[in-house]
Amino acid sequence: MSYFDMLQTRGHEGVFFCSDPQSGLRAMIAIHDTTLGPALGGCRMKSYASEAEALTDVLRLSRAMTYKSAMAGLNLGGGKSVVILDRPEHKTPDLLKAFAERINLLKGNYIGAGDVGSNTDDLKVMRQHSPYITGLAEADGGLGDSSILTALGVFRGIQAAVFQKLGRSDLDGIKVAIQGAGKVGFHLLEHLLNAGCIVFISDLNDAALAQVRECYPTVKTCDILRLYEQEVDVFSPNAIGGAITEDIAHALKARIVAGGANNPLSSEKAAQILHQRGILYAPDFVINAGGVIMVACEVEHLCFEAAREKTLGIYETTLRVFQFAQKSHLLPWNAAQKLALNRIEAAQSRGYHYGRGQHTERAALV
Repeated sequence: MSYFDMLQTRGHEGVFFCSDPQSGLRAMIAIHDTTLGPALGGCRMKSYASEAEALTDVLRLSRAMTYKSAMAGLNLGGGKSVVILDRPEHKTPDLLKAFAERINLLKGNYIGAGDVGSNTDDLKVMRQHSPYITGLAEADGGLGDSSILTALGVFRGIQAAVFQKLGRSDLDGIKVAIQGAGKVGFHLLEHLLNAGCIVFISDLNDAALAQVRECYPTVKTCDILRLYEQEVDVFSPNAIGGAITEDIAHALKARIVAGGANNPLSSEKAAQILHQRGILYAPDFVINAGGVIMVACEVEHLCFEAAREKTLGIYETTLRVFQFAQKSHLLPWNAAQKLALNRIEAAQSRGYHYGRGQHTERAALV
């Protein structure tokens, strides 16, 4: 499949390839859809096995951002960027400056934020050279750590899934297996424990697990293979994408899958297997939208409490997805995608398209 075929089959508006020989910058910015607003998405900075792998990643992630923003009721489109680093030390101030200047060439049609491999220190450097950077630390005029609201949104999604699947409005005694004890996983752990859940957790990073043991001695830590074997109510993937393969979908001992990881299912087939086994999947781009809600509020100069209040609404949005899925005989992921596309198509039918300069009517919120 050619690169143009890849863009057309996924519905992308374009990909911008960035280069700067002096700093060694090699980057890609993918813009999936700008109907509802400028394409907002994180700046992922990491090594890739090949440029083709990097392109596949940025296309997949930018499309998910379109769905995420649409379902969160934001007037934003979907975008993503990847900076290819051979080694972590290649991420220099000069490289960040060059990348920020390339973002400026898109004149606000893409807004960057933090992601894997980029932190608030990097964003601070980039913001010095581009106004199209968000997700800053509080000390730098931002709303702070977006993982706080990402975790809150995932928690609200778990609450909705438990209500849908188990008919319970509380989580007392619910068993949850968390994959990933990073920022999102750790904040989610706090919410679950406060709600009375029994939690198992794993992470490849021993230091992350040590922090869990120090702060919450009653939490059961285990390796990832043991985690998959736990008989739990909820399995919550909060680490890398694609962690739930078809084999794991067949073997998983849970009644619900709901987590903060982007694209945790390795394939559409994995989603079908979960459905066939009666395991309810809460679409990742619906329940992990707290982070993008937070950075969107930063763009609009709103306060943290406004972002938190909007994040709490993920509960109702998730229930709406489940109800639409049942009514339409769709898998929850397909139902959420359909609802997102419905909102975009409704804006287009009214003659509204931010990216094409057609602003006759502001797109209505969900």
